[in-house]
Amino acid sequence: MNVKETLNVASEELMKIGSLDAKLEAEVLLRYVLKIDRATMFQDLDEDVSIEDSGNIASLVKRRTQREPLAYITRVKEFYGLPFAVSEDVLIPRQETELLVDAAIVQAKLLDKNEISIVDVGTGSGAIAVSLALNIPTASVIAVDISEAALVIADDNRRTHGLYSRVKLRRGDLLEPIIDKIDILVSNPPYIRSDKLTSLQEEVLKEPMVALDGGYDGLELIKKLLFQAVDKMSNPSVILFEIDSDQAAEAVKLSQQFFPSAITTVLKDLSNNERAVLLEIR
Repeated sequence: MNVKETLNVASEELMKIGSLDAKLEAEVLLRYVLKIDRATMFQDLDEDVSIEDSGNIASLVKRRTQREPLAYITRVKEFYGLPFAVSEDVLIPRQETELLVDAAIVQAKLLDKNEISIVDVGTGSGAIAVSLALNIPTASVIAVDISEAALVIADDNRRTHGLYSRVKLRRGDLLEPIIDKIDILVSNPPYIRSDKLTSLQEEVLKEPMVALDGGYDGLELIKKLLFQAVDKMSNPSVILFEIDSDQAAEAVKLSQQFFPSAITTVLKDLSNNERAVLLEIR
């Protein structure tokens, strides 16, 4: 079969599982095996695909039809315009989380400090920490995770993007490893309610449960994080954390309990869902 025919077969298989992006996913898997970019793929639609490559593509398509996330198959996910290595040990970075990076960059400019201390809690792949370090030249970033396996992936990503000296890794429970004062605290914590986990997509359930389960109300880790942050934030400083779209009111109430004088704002993502809480501590 040639490239075009191989794409069509792969797309048809992926459509059987109801993939809304079957054609795009087929392209990604084909390009991953053939090690070509999209422009080259379209130029070579009539080129034959070797038996070995056809078998490898079919094998990856089968894994995807078994609901394995595409990013885990290709071992990479784009975030904030950059490629990040991922594995089954880390949550797959998502576009809506880029909101945290956007907001942190804005807040860093408003803080107007010569050096800004940023802590990313629950760093996973390190996508947030690396993106912030690259976009805030004055930032010194500490990325924290309780999972040693996740920190291995984060280390790979900080090295890939040339940030070994600017992004420090710490293993621990939320802010426990942090000693110095924090200017910007950012986190995409586990926030899914325990009783909602079984209703998640099968692909999502293949991601680390420790990165998903937010306890009985989805806010247990956020509450603990805010409690730990009380004595660790500079003045002025900023806290940013992601939430589920139905948690805004409770998350704001919780934030005001720990930081009653802070200006608290709910931020919406590109789909107009309430996605993050911003605390400006003055």
